[in-house]
Amino acid sequence: MPESLASLPSTSFRYCPRCGQGPSAPPEAPLFSCAACGFHYHFNPAVAAGVIAQDREGRVLLVRRAKEPARGRLGVPGGFVDVGETAEASARREAREETGIDVEDLRFLGSWPNLYEWRGVAYPVVDLYFTGRVADGSPASARHEVDEVVWLRPEEVDPETLAFPTTRAAFARYLETRV
Repeated sequence: MPESLASLPSTSFRYCPRCGQGPSAPPEAPLFSCAACGFHYHFNPAVAAGVIAQDREGRVLLVRRAKEPARGRLGVPGGFVDVGETAEASARREAREETGIDVEDLRFLGSWPNLYEWRGVAYPVVDLYFTGRVADGSPASARHEVDEVVWLRPEEVDPETLAFPTTRAAFARYLETRV
């Protein structure tokens, strides 16, 4: 387990969220246990879904992030999976919310573990990436949490401009699997 994940219990909770007592023993990663009230918190990852969407001309849709983390960097439409939602439905919803596009022919590309830093807390996340095709007549525009949409041919994408290590890994796999 990476050191950053092993330290999650001690960096996330100084006191028990149920009873307010301090831990009586060092936490066992990835578990916080309170000796006073018996509360246990398992640091299981949240789930996020993103989609590398391609148009009929072979270009991929990237979004310039409007908010932290990684504000101003490029990413793909995506975000956290809602309770009761499938990863596929989440990828489609996020693409629609962020860019207005509808995605067809959604296919699973891969998954990567991630630590998502937000307001001083590191959240363990499993990022699920999909590929898909932009539906005909589905124009893209910058919407929710997006400053700009950018269409590029896959070979034009500089991996160093991508917002997260998992996005870079997913894009590398995308390039490897393209026919």
